[in-house]
Amino acid sequence: MLHLIAFEDSDSPLARQCLALYRDGDVCVFADGGALVAADFPLRGPGYLLEGGAPAARPAALETIDHARFVDLMAEHGPVTSWYP
Repeated sequence: MLHLIAFEDSDSPLARQCLALYRDGDVCVFADGGALVAADFPLRGPGYLLEGGAPAARPAALETIDHARFVDLMAEHGPVTSWYP
């Protein structure tokens, strides 16, 4: 499963809902405000920053991807959840 994460607060109810569905091996793509929580998110699988949402200091473990690569990831990983406030 792929999770598009755009919430800005890792302690929010939305973040808790996301983490309840998040499983080992799931892919996370951080977009928009999600870039603010990317460095602290408890990754259990691959993680990426969507271009345009990257913070000034990119978390070292995360590659920045463009929209074409994002579409490829969606096709590869099946169901997608979207977590926007």
